[in-house]
This record gives sequence, C-alpha cells and structure tokens, in this order.
Amino acid sequence: MASVSSQTNQRIRPADFEVVPATHPPLRQGEPVALQMSDGAVVRGEWLCRTERPCAVVALSHAIMVDRRTLDAKAGEGLLSSLLDRGLKVLWFDQRGHGQSRPTATEGASWDYDSLVYDAGCVAAYLAQAEPSLPRIAVGHSLFGHVSLAWQSLCAQNAELTGYDGLVGLASNVWLRHLEPSLFRWWLKRLSYETLLLLSRPTGYFPAVRLRFGNVNESLPYLAQMGSWVSGGDWTDRHGRSYRTGLPKVRVPILSVAGHGDRLMAIPGCQLRFVLETAGPITHWQLGRRFGDEIDPDHMQVVMSSKLKERWNDVAAWIATPGRFRTSGGQGR
Repeated sequence: MASVSSQTNQRIRPADFEVVPATHPPLRQGEPVALQMSDGAVVRGEWLCRTERPCAVVALSHAIMVDRRTLDAKAGEGLLSSLLDRGLKVLWFDQRGHGQSRPTATEGASWDYDSLVYDAGCVAAYLAQAEPSLPRIAVGHSLFGHVSLAWQSLCAQNAELTGYDGLVGLASNVWLRHLEPSLFRWWLKRLSYETLLLLSRPTGYFPAVRLRFGNVNESLPYLAQMGSWVSGGDWTDRHGRSYRTGLPKVRVPILSVAGHGDRLMAIPGCQLRFVLETAGPITHWQLGRRFGDEIDPDHMQVVMSSKLKERWNDVAAWIATPGRFRTSGGQGR
C-alpha cells in the first residue's frame, strides 16, 4: 500500500489509502466503511442515503474529544438526519483514534494534526472514487471543519491532489493570534493549551474521558502541534509549512456557521475572519436569539441542541441548492 500522504519539504504527494473489510457494526443501519491508511490506522464510518438519486455526497465528521455520534445525538433527529432528508448521500465517519476508528490513544496510537489533514484528503479521494459524478462536500464540526480546510489549502497549491467542491464549517476555526482581537481571551487560550499539554505528558494523551471533557482521549503530538500555534506560531504542519499559504487560492463555496454562545472555542468573529482568508464565495451564519433562534448555542450545542433543527435543515438546503457547486471531477479547488 502506498503512502497516505508522503510529504517532503517541497511537495505533498497525492493521498492514497486502501478500502478494507469493515468489521464494525453500523450505528444507524448504514453500510459500514473502513479505510486503512499507510501507517495502519483505520478510519471507520458508514454510508447512509435515503434516495436513489442523491444531489451531492457529503463527508460528515466531528470535533475534538468526541466521536461522530454528536452529529446525530438523538437518532433520526440530528444534523445527519437533516442532510439525509434533503437527498444527500453521507459518509458519516470517525476521525482516526476516535469512536470506532482504531487504534485509539488509549491503545497506544499517536497522531499529529497533519495525520488528520491527510486523512481528510483520503476521504475526499474515496468520495471521488465512490461517486465521481457528484459534488463532494466536507461538513465538519470544529476539528473536521478546519482539517478539511487545511487539506483544501494544500489542494489549491497542487493540482495532483483531490479535494472537496464545497466546505461547511460549524463552530470551526483555529486559534491564531491575528484572528483573536481580545488579549484576555488570547491569554486564556494559551493557558488552556498549556494545561492540556501538562495533563497529557504523563500518559502520552489527554485523559478526556477520566476528566469528563469528552468521550475520546486525544493524542499528545496532536495537541502539541496545535499548542505551538497558540504559543505564537502560525497554522503550520510539522515541517513548518503554513496551511494559510494556499487559502487565498481556495475558491470553493464555504458555509461558516457559528454559535453566539460560543465564548472561546470558535467565537463568531474569529471564525469569520478565518474563512475570509479564502477567495471563494462565503456564507456566514450566526446562530442565537438575536437571529431568531431559541438559544444562544455554545460550541457543542451548535450540532447537538434539538432547538436548532431548523438551522440544520437550512445547512442541508444550502448544500442541496442546484448549481451551487462546480463538480471538479477530481481536484476540488
């Protein structure tokens, strides 16, 4: 099996992966899928579709310290179901080390941010193989939202890479100093990562389950790489190459959805400044009482509160709008 994401200091080569037998049970009676990366990590999920003629294919994944179940927390009533009801075909999956994907940090697995970015590239390539005639859309809560944008930035610089035709980021941005106008919040973000790293070093992973931060323990190298950005660095890969470099060349449509009650993780203004670094058409929605919603959703409520069901329907409708996406046939830009 070829390298998933062979990278040198000059060039990133196309993602590669192997579809392997899926031995895990589906969570929503879908068709189980397993993709094995060159380092042996297996990303697992399932295909779901409620129509014979879907209008687009969606890669749907989750935030840090949780798994894909947050995107359909009450079976049949979550964001996943809104997408399916609108005639979309969805690959609903757990990112490496999370949920049903293996191995986990507790089992000794170690991964960095770049691994998640390249996994997003493998998923894009898999969607292109599975449904070559349909536009490919990445829908990500928090973590998957920005790793898919990072991959899209790489695609904008390398025509050999397979990307997405559109991106949806829900409560999704990275912590960079130029995006955060508040000095107080910036120091709070720095302190947060210093604490995460301190608690992770004894075991090699952050014990989110034991500390009740989430249901998935996170790899220390991943947290350390993100922590380096917060300590004053740029949004870089492990070789020091900035993921921001390609953003001005990213021209695919982007939907940015932020919660008015998100006070730290993805503050609406920070999230908007983040996506405005791209060059494509941008739609930015803020969810909250002043915008007609029942609640001011925090970071997790953006995808987990049933009071936002109509907003999830709006997200699905945005994706399903005829003519919104130009099907790239391989290389999303």
